[in-house]
Amino acid sequence: MVYSLLAKKFLKNKMVKKITTFLTWEAPEFRHYPKNIAWYITLLFIVGLLALYQIFQRDWFGAISISIIAAFVVLYARHKPGMMAVQITDAGIHLGDTHIPYTHIKHFWIVHNENHQVLNIETTAYINHMLSVELEDQDPDEVRDILQEMLPEHTETAETLAQKIAHRFKF
Repeated sequence: MVYSLLAKKFLKNKMVKKITTFLTWEAPEFRHYPKNIAWYITLLFIVGLLALYQIFQRDWFGAISISIIAAFVVLYARHKPGMMAVQITDAGIHLGDTHIPYTHIKHFWIVHNENHQVLNIETTAYINHMLSVELEDQDPDEVRDILQEMLPEHTETAETLAQKIAHRFKF
């Protein structure tokens, strides 16, 4: 018993490593676009037409499915993002409570234009392998310089198709 306690204490002391933080900022969990009443009316009109078409086709399941999907779209559109702490350290990238070690990141790229200032990360994860982190007021060149020391930078620095669609439809 005493041996295992000493062994645990020894291993704990050996495994503790001082983590150096290079950069820290607060970022929203996702980019939120405020929606006016016209956005909701347009959505309702499109959903109404699609549901009406499904009803004329006597596809009740399709009409109900479209209505349920529309309800989820409205719920998601009204959801406001929370703020999370973002840290770039020598051990990896911390997004809120999630730690992503550099060994789990394939590459990164930064989109910096009039619509976005976003750090994009592609990880080795099977699900949710593309992450976008808002840079807010961070200098994109400073973030790029730090990450280039740890990771390869992707050569394509354009917005992803999903980012373009989300910006176009304010979603």
